[in-house]
Amino acid sequence: MPNLNGATSTWLFNSVWVQFYDNYCENGSADQLLSSWNQWITVAANQVFLSRPAATGVAGSGYTSPDVLIAQVRPTFKESSKYGGVMLWNRYFDSGYSTAIKSDV
Repeated sequence: MPNLNGATSTWLFNSVWVQFYDNYCENGSADQLLSSWNQWITVAANQVFLSRPAATGVAGSGYTSPDVLIAQVRPTFKESSKYGGVMLWNRYFDSGYSTAIKSDV
């Protein structure tokens, strides 16, 4: 969480929406995503939402298939009381990702 430690330690945020792609948070690996998630759930906020690319062409890096998200990532997220949900970027390019994960997230 570069340059955010001061702000995210104040409890002024109810929810934090984190872009887990195209940055240090994830490189396409479920292990890297989970490592970043474990850092973000330490912030002083009630909920952390996971922002993901809805298709491979939407982001330069960090795309994870719905199957991997559900099988390898979601179980860890669901263990956290801070898990708020998933946001997809960009709805325009969503050709089934949201449908595939809706009942599991």
